[in-house]
Amino acid sequence: MYGIGKKIKDESGMILMASTMGIFIILSLLAFYLARFSITETRSGANYIQDIKTRNLAITGAEHGMQVYKELKSTSELTGNFNKGSYTVSFDLDNDEVNTSLPFTHYLTMKSSASIDDVKRNIRYILSSFPEAFCFSFYGNNASSETFNETGSYISGDMFFNGSVSIGSGTSNGITYISAGSGGTILSTYPEFPQIDNTLYDDLLASASLVSGSYTNYALDFNGSDQYIEIQNNSLINTGSSHTAKTIEAWFKVDNVDFNSHKQTIYEQGGTVRGLNIYIYDGLLYVGGWNEPDGESDWDPGTWLVTDADAITSGTWHHVALTLDASASGNTTNGILKGYLDGTEFGSGSGSKLWSHPGDVSIARHKDTKFSPNNDNSQAKFFSGSIDEVRLWNTVRTQSQINDNKDKTLTGDDLDGDISGLIVYYDFQDGNASDRETQASNNGTLKKGPSSVSGPELYKMNTNSYTNTEVYLNTLDDSRLLVNGNLDISGSTFHGSGYIVATGDISISDSSLIKGNIFIICGGSLTISENSEIGESINAPVVLYSKGDASLTNSTVYGLIVSKGDNLVLNGTSVNGAILNYSVSFSLTGNSDIVGSVVSNYSVDLQGELASITRGNIPEFSGLVIGLDPFVVPGSYLEY
Repeated sequence: MYGIGKKIKDESGMILMASTMGIFIILSLLAFYLARFSITETRSGANYIQDIKTRNLAITGAEHGMQVYKELKSTSELTGNFNKGSYTVSFDLDNDEVNTSLPFTHYLTMKSSASIDDVKRNIRYILSSFPEAFCFSFYGNNASSETFNETGSYISGDMFFNGSVSIGSGTSNGITYISAGSGGTILSTYPEFPQIDNTLYDDLLASASLVSGSYTNYALDFNGSDQYIEIQNNSLINTGSSHTAKTIEAWFKVDNVDFNSHKQTIYEQGGTVRGLNIYIYDGLLYVGGWNEPDGESDWDPGTWLVTDADAITSGTWHHVALTLDASASGNTTNGILKGYLDGTEFGSGSGSKLWSHPGDVSIARHKDTKFSPNNDNSQAKFFSGSIDEVRLWNTVRTQSQINDNKDKTLTGDDLDGDISGLIVYYDFQDGNASDRETQASNNGTLKKGPSSVSGPELYKMNTNSYTNTEVYLNTLDDSRLLVNGNLDISGSTFHGSGYIVATGDISISDSSLIKGNIFIICGGSLTISENSEIGESINAPVVLYSKGDASLTNSTVYGLIVSKGDNLVLNGTSVNGAILNYSVSFSLTGNSDIVGSVVSNYSVDLQGELASITRGNIPEFSGLVIGLDPFVVPGSYLEY
């Protein structure tokens, strides 16, 4: 019995021990899993907090990006560091975050990417560079409380009109929204009429108002006995193998036009065999040219064109120009040589190209030249009087180019792009013969000290009119053409980027071309006509800002038109872009078509069945301050 009892007792102990061990194991496993769960939950909680921090950092980056874009319109990449993380803000003008094309050119994607440790968050907005009112094809604020009644033409796309709309009027393809009245879908809330920030435009007009059209002009005065300017031989002027196209211009004021003791040379190049010259003798002005060798053109004895008696006056400023328009063949031909006095042609005669004709080039003296009617130059010496604005061209300037530009200086930064073929330019502003033509410098040397005196009344090149010229705005100070007064542009091409600003009226006509990325700012009335093209495309637009009336006839515009005068008239004109109109009278006549968006503080008068407004793309103006605030496209916020 003892043995049996002892066995039972031992087995009971073992069972108890096993049970205890089992409970311990279970408790250990439970503790392990509880510990693992606690660690996982801690990590999950930490990750959740980190995710929130990263999301907030991405939002911070987006706010930074929107602030910069609103103030500066900059689309450059932005970076920042905060809360032990970093963000990058980028802009895409064409596509969204998955590289899908944006629906309108004035939309852009702003993406903010943030990271803290290994946690990353992205958000994006779609921004519009124009205020919300430009979402409509036509937004009529209707400040004059009219009823919209336009049945003859059409508006395509959603339209908003702040008032009543007559039956049958409004949009032909879209919804007509109204704020009150009848004729459309009433909106309880609608976009406010945008107010433009005029700071940029007013500042530029203020700068233009400080520009003086005239300036203090200086010339050189020569004593008639030993003072002159010597110009070294140059292949572009005289020593090249041949010369077929020449224009020589100068202003002069002769002390005694009737002087006949010797010929008074204004300009000469070459010698007695080949050359060109301009001189005064016995009351008359001469321009001449010659090329004697038989084996060349046999332009012998040469041709001299002469003014009428009393055409020039002692002590009076006159402008002279000589042009040579010869063929490459070198044959002597009629009408090759021409002379101009004060912008008017006074003679035309035979001539040819010139072969190389070495010999120093001179202003105000004769060295070794030839005169009419014979080659007697023994009494040909020096010029007595003043000379200014000597310009040498290897092109043939037309009469209009000579006449339109003779009263304007080309000095320094005012070179306006119409300088093709200009090889030497002396303005004598600094009292010497420094060549102002920056591409082919050929300074002259003053001999015996001619003195600096007042020159003819000239104007800066960038003051009033451009006819059949090509202008590069980047050659001007700060890429700005500033005019204090009226500006006339006819048959000319302006290259951007830059600013055209006039305190007075601006007229653009005769198939003029204003290239993209140019601001045209007008303090008076703006007139565009005669098949002129303003802007190049919706991606290379312009800004037209007029404080006075604006009239656009038979022309094309790509860009933004801001009209702040009393009247805005489009007649047979195509506008691709946006119009912001403050004018009380706003009319479209003929086959005027607007593709983009029109926002007007007043109604619009669509005259004729061919006039139309169609919803379409408007320009982005990326990186340019145009005075309008952007807005976030509703529903465009996305986290990913």
